[in-house]
Amino acid sequence: MFDSFYRRFFQLFIAAGILYFGTLSCFAEQQKVVAPGRSIRTFGVLPENSADENAKNLQAAIDWAAPRGAALLVEPDENPYRVSGGVILKQNVSLVGVHGPVGRGTRHPKKKQPVGSVFAIVDESAPFLTVESATQIRGIQFWYPRQSVSDGSKIIKYPPTIQVSKTKTAQGVTLSCLTFFGEYMAMDFAASRSHICEQILFEHCYGYPLSGTFIRIDYCYDIPRILHCHVNPANRRFIDGGHGRV
Repeated sequence: MFDSFYRRFFQLFIAAGILYFGTLSCFAEQQKVVAPGRSIRTFGVLPENSADENAKNLQAAIDWAAPRGAALLVEPDENPYRVSGGVILKQNVSLVGVHGPVGRGTRHPKKKQPVGSVFAIVDESAPFLTVESATQIRGIQFWYPRQSVSDGSKIIKYPPTIQVSKTKTAQGVTLSCLTFFGEYMAMDFAASRSHICEQILFEHCYGYPLSGTFIRIDYCYDIPRILHCHVNPANRRFIDGGHGRV
């Protein structure tokens, strides 16, 4: 009787071990599949570059990724990547950083600036990113270092950080775990009758838009999903201390 019990116990133990390690193997294979294709640094997007040079190189990285359906990793650094606007996130491309939503801001130990997967936006004339269909932006911080946080008369009316395509229909766009610091409007999905948007997901996005509009949507031909988004004037607390006065 005891021999039978221990034999059965041993068989169950071996089966559980096979299942456990088989699950780990599947998980590892899944990670290989979803791992980003290349770092944006490979294409010359670097913290020490000018904003115009980084925008040009980021577009080149996207152009490489689009026909492959690849992801681009915004590799973390102690200094943000300065960028100009006018970058088109073409169909099939994912732009992926390392963060969850960091609502109070990451903080350099010696400088008043965020760290990690951070774009420092300086362009006052064009949206930073314009998104097409089947795109994803995830785990990134967007920082406007020149924005006023204490004097309302000096607020810079920046274009939206992320904007829907004005020349193509945009369907299947995921915006997840994004944090905005100093934005005037975070995400503009006011599409048009001729170029609608559809299946748009906003989730875990944090910011404090100085225009009063965090997300704008029009001509969305289904119900957009806006989940767990958070607007708070203290979003820059770790960077600036306290909360925004504008």
